[in-house]
Amino acid sequence: MQEIIVITCPGGRQCSHLIPLLYNNSRFKLRLAAHTTESASRLQTTYPKAEVQTCDTTSIEECRKLLNNATSVYHVGPSLHSREIEIGINMIDAAVAESQRPDTNFKHFVYSSVLGTQHRNLMQHDHKSRVEERLLLSPLNFTILQPTNFMDVYPPAALSKTEDPSIEYVWNIYNPNVANSLIALRDLAEAAARVLDEQEPHYFAQYPLCSTLPISDADVIKVIGKHIGKEIKVPTPTFEEGVSKVLKLLYTGESGVYSGDHVDSDLRWPASHGDLRPDITRDEAERLILFYNRRGLKGNPSVLRWLLGREPTTVDEWVKIQLKG
Repeated sequence: MQEIIVITCPGGRQCSHLIPLLYNNSRFKLRLAAHTTESASRLQTTYPKAEVQTCDTTSIEECRKLLNNATSVYHVGPSLHSREIEIGINMIDAAVAESQRPDTNFKHFVYSSVLGTQHRNLMQHDHKSRVEERLLLSPLNFTILQPTNFMDVYPPAALSKTEDPSIEYVWNIYNPNVANSLIALRDLAEAAARVLDEQEPHYFAQYPLCSTLPISDADVIKVIGKHIGKEIKVPTPTFEEGVSKVLKLLYTGESGVYSGDHVDSDLRWPASHGDLRPDITRDEAERLILFYNRRGLKGNPSVLRWLLGREPTTVDEWVKIQLKG
């Protein structure tokens, strides 16, 4: 019998790299949790062999249905969402209930959190720390992955196709020399797939995951510019434009290549993607901007190196991969 792995946020950046690594493994049956019928249709078309289930994860009853007869769950909490804690707790409590059924198959809860949940000034980090605590206090076999910021929000391929490339700094709008560690999503996906496949050796582990030591936005953009052979201009947005850019990046996946268009600065982005309290979500984005212009999210690639059994992807290598397309 195939083991059922439940994956939340399957249409997001992170899972779009993970799912292909698990999809053709005959040991697993993937159950993908779609938020809307439109998302479910797209996922079913992309992954016809997977089971796609529409689920409102703010409902504990629906989370229990989602986890029925599951073996494992890979939970990606929705960052910058006003109900992230509630969603995480629902998934954990549903897993606990599933694990306590007499005929249970449930073995493993893998939570994709974030590096540095101790940074309480970052609201989304504080939210994830509370979900982590719920998991630590549960009877579940768990693994907590704590990835840093994604390299994949930089758009080298799009910049290479632009005659006069221009991009706003991704993390540090006003101080591009503040350094952050980064992770390539290909590295995160490979590490996560190993954890889901091997299971028991990773029970009760917490893995801080970085592909790089700290590197500044300015240096990342220099690397991209070197490879595309063009000077990349960097306009500076206002604070409100920067906040809206972050929300747009998270909720639409747009890369942030600057086009000169006015960025909509109202509260509609999160509301249009299932978050009924966009004012709180905007608070989170504002805190993020203020934090990253003074401090970075810094980590070490040693744990990821061990999990991968190879060197993590450098910025230089990642840019080459993106440009090969």
